Amino acid sequence: MTALIIWANASFSQVVVGSGTNPSNNAMFSVVNNEDNAAKSKGMMIPTVNNETELPLYNASLPDHFTRDPTMQGMIMYRKDIQRVVVYDGEKWKPTFYESGGRTTRASMNPATPENNLPSVGCILIGCGEKDVPFGFYNTTLDGDNLGIIDAQGTVNSNFSNFTFKESGFYKILISLKVKTSGIHVSPPVISFRALKNGNVLARNDVSLNEAILITAGANRVGTMEFLAMFDKGDQLKVQVSGGVSILTVADVYKIVPTDGTFISIEKL
Repeated sequence: MTALIIWANASFSQVVVGSGTNPSNNAMFSVVNNEDNAAKSKGMMIPTVNNETELPLYNASLPDHFTRDPTMQGMIMYRKDIQRVVVYDGEKWKPTFYESGGRTTRASMNPATPENNLPSVGCILIGCGEKDVPFGFYNTTLDGDNLGIIDAQGTVNSNFSNFTFKESGFYKILISLKVKTSGIHVSPPVISFRALKNGNVLARNDVSLNEAILITAGANRVGTMEFLAMFDKGDQLKVQVSGGVSILTVADVYKIVPTDGTFISIEKL
């Protein structure tokens, strides 16, 4: 049996297992593998459980299945059933990362929205208006809310949000909007996509809706915007659109059309 070498420096409360040399002065506890081949290499086993019901603080009677204990925040264990390391955040146990598509919310617009109620912005020579996009759970085939962040009413609420994040972390956002224009141009019409976090612009993309036609009337185009962002628990997100004006635009109206090309996808990374 390979002997373990334990080295401790009481003045700094540092413990090293497997070596007489501390690999980092900033580490309180280090496990070092000095072997250079598979036969002799050794790893570290963290506590394991078979499934969710064996995790500390499990309580089936609670909505999220766990009793809250902030003193345990940061504790880690390994769940065999999902083959993931899980961490306790002070309220519940959650995986440290997710497979692609496993933690995604997709929302769309109500396809039954009358033409005169569609989100629209008007542009003239002096400027453009702006409008919130009312995303919600409307496409029962494609939409899904694995993150549990779609606001209950399924539209922009009084807090200027479609989505309220339940977990802090990095998210990938994809916004796709089908836009109908009804103006006359001698340059490509441009619409501005904006993602607002807690009422402030987080990301913006000016999308050219038609790069080939010099004069456009009644054009329909799909524009997209994709970005990564950090959200804290409780942060709110909404999507807003505005038009782009130049001296070559006489007048224009941009309408967001609820089709398969109009949706938002939010994935937790």
